[in-house]
This record gives sequence, C-alpha cells and structure tokens, in this order.
Amino acid sequence: MNYTFKEVNSTELNEFSFNSPKGHIFQSSKWAHFKKEWENKFLSALDENNNIALSCVLLTRKLPFLNYKIGYIPRGFVCDYKNKELITKFTEFLKEFAKKNKIAFITIDPDIHLRENNIEIEDNVKICEFLKSLGFIENSSKNFENIQPNFVFRLNLPNGNDKEECKLNILKHFSSKARYNIKLGIERGLSVESYNFDELPDGKIEIFQNLMDITGKRDNFIVRKKEYFLDMLKLLNPHCRLYLVKYSYEKDKNNIYKKINKLKSNIDNLKIKLINLEESLKKTEDENKLNKLNLKIKSVNKELTINDSQITSLENKLITISPYKNKEIYLSGAIYLYWGNKAWYLYGASDNILRDTMPNFSMQYEMIKYSIEKSLNIYDFRGVSGDLNKNNPLYGLYKFKKMFNGDFIQFIGEYTLINNKNVYMLFKKVFPKFKEIRNSINKKNKV
Repeated sequence: MNYTFKEVNSTELNEFSFNSPKGHIFQSSKWAHFKKEWENKFLSALDENNNIALSCVLLTRKLPFLNYKIGYIPRGFVCDYKNKELITKFTEFLKEFAKKNKIAFITIDPDIHLRENNIEIEDNVKICEFLKSLGFIENSSKNFENIQPNFVFRLNLPNGNDKEECKLNILKHFSSKARYNIKLGIERGLSVESYNFDELPDGKIEIFQNLMDITGKRDNFIVRKKEYFLDMLKLLNPHCRLYLVKYSYEKDKNNIYKKINKLKSNIDNLKIKLINLEESLKKTEDENKLNKLNLKIKSVNKELTINDSQITSLENKLITISPYKNKEIYLSGAIYLYWGNKAWYLYGASDNILRDTMPNFSMQYEMIKYSIEKSLNIYDFRGVSGDLNKNNPLYGLYKFKKMFNGDFIQFIGEYTLINNKNVYMLFKKVFPKFKEIRNSINKKNKV
C-alpha cells in the first residue's frame, strides 16, 4: 500500500489518538502544548483513501552548544504495530525528517506490553525484533531510568450500564487488605475531593503543592513548582483532575466514640451472660454440663478481656488525634489523567501525619470509580520497579499497588533511531552527569 506522510492539525491528531486502541494522552496536542520547553510536530501517515493510519506527536529540543536537536515520541506511534509495511515506510520517512531537521536521534517508548504478570507475549517480542531490524536501538531499564516507567500496574475495569454495580465488583476484586483500608478511611473521617481546572477553588493547588513538597523531602526527589501542576490542569482540561483527601477530626472522634459505646454495651451484655452462666454452674451437678458451662464462662471472660483491650486502644486513639482537635487536614493528593479508553495516576503525594488513616487507598478507589463512570477500560497505576527484591527501597510502591490486584506490566521499553551517532553518545554520557549536578544544586536550594 502507498502511504502519504504529512503534518496534521491538532483536531485530526486528537480525534485519531482518542479513538485508537493505542491512543495515549501523551500522544495528544494537549500534552504537546503543555510541554512548553519542547517544540512539537504532529506527523501522520495517510493511506490510499486519505485516512490516517498512523499519527505521532514528535517533541524536539535543541541541545546546548550544538546545532542539533533531540527528539522524543512519548509512548510511541499511534498505529497498528503489526502493520510492518506501515511501520517500515514511516520509519524511513522519520529518518529523512530527522536528517532534514538536524535531529540527532529520536526515542520512542511504545505502549506495548512485553510481559503481563511475568508471562512473555510472543507477538510483542516479535515487534521488538522488528523495530531493531529497522535500525532502532533498545534501551532497557529495571527501575525509573527511562523517560517513562517501564513497569506499571494496570487494572482492567468492568463495563456495564449499572455503574454502581461495576464499582462494587471492582471493589470485590481488590485484596482483602485494600478493601479493609478503604473501609477504615471512611471510619476515620476521610473524604475525597476532585476538581478539573474549571471547578478548581482558590488554594487547592497550593495544598497539593505542599503535599508534594513533603513527599519530595521524605522520598528524596525534586518537586515541580505549583505553576507546573496548574498549567497541567489548565492545558489538559477536562482530561486532567486534581484529587485531595481530607481528614475530619470531628468525624473521626465521633466514630471512635460510637465504637467505644458499642463495646461498652457489649460488655454489659457479656456481664449479664456471665452472671447467668455462673448461676447455672451453682445449680448443676452433671459433670458434662459443668464442663460445658466452664468452657462458656472461659469464652465470655476472654471476650470481655478483648473488649476491654479494644476500648483501651480506642481511648488511646482519642489521645493520639487530640492535636488535630476541631481541624480538617488534607493528607494526600493526586493528579489524574484520562484519554480514550485509559486513565493514569500520574502524580501522588501524602503528608507524614495520620498515615494510619490510609488516605491513599481512599483516593485510589475514588479515581477508579470515576474511571468507571467515564466508561474507561484501563486504569494505570503508573510506575513500579521491575526489581522485585524485597530489599529494594522501591518495593513498598510495588506492594501498595499490587493490593488492588491489577496486572503487573512490563512495556517493551525505549527504542532510539539514531541520526548522528557522535551527538547521541555525547548526550548519553554527558547529560546524566549534568542532570545529577543540577538535581544536587536544586536539592541544596530547597534546604
């Protein structure tokens, strides 16, 4: 088949990307315009009927001191990767485009699964080999060295007319620990707020920024400025939402008192039961009945001890939360994206206090429920480490996301088409050192 290669406008690009199985919000004009430090080109391949068969957002950035640019196509071409003729011809076009526009190299990281739950997908292995045969160089990663995370958790979402039933079904799919923590969050007085840019009240982005600063300091990473997140909400609107989890002292306190009162009532009933058992014991001479009664008395006493212990624990909890008396505190937040049939948990942040309320579980469930409301098929928890050694500092992130019982996904990774090998090697060797120095300076300035 003959293909025509040309630039397309944002409307054409977005329509094709949004409706394609390989569509991605990173492959939209909205994302391109958000990445202001990069120049962008919207490229396409048209078939003989003048229909788009492939589209891509090519981001380029000039290298300092060199008359060359670097290129990046986030999450790869939007197309059918099994169409070898199409990919071959577009790659040849891309090579010529890179030469003409002095782009030293172009990196892609396609949204293609190499493994699902550690099971290799044979057809997609073939795609990897095919890309290599076209001149692409593979760059693999176990942790977060690549531009986009190479390992993620993805949750397949139920679809149906009864959205509430779908939400309950996905909840049942979570691990028992995740379900418990979601329930716990409600009991501990948590509520979840959600806003797009048009709905965003004053001060909410500052709350999220503060949570990001706390998280960055705790986990040792550089935090974006609030303007970055505000721009994201604005330029990706309505496909970008801010989530915030709020703690209420009054709700928490009242629920604790309800539990205490219920336990006290239970203790009163147990004491009456104990008195009756002891009276029966006095009147009984039958050895079998005596043994049964003694066992029942022992059981009741044990239950009384447990109830007393629970009351003590709850009373201690009241003391623990007393510093937050009459307060409502934001404990965690997230940036959520959706496009086509997918949603992504892009950024997450949390405070260091009241972590026993498990706010991130409540937040995840609310984002998943919203995805169901939008009739999406996939919820992407984003990055985890591919190194599943329990001693890995990133293992906790894997453990948290695993509790929602999604699929552990490994993408095929990064593939780079090199136009100028010398510039590419210089970039690979020098840039990481520059980035390391820059991050070190930024961290010092944050202190």
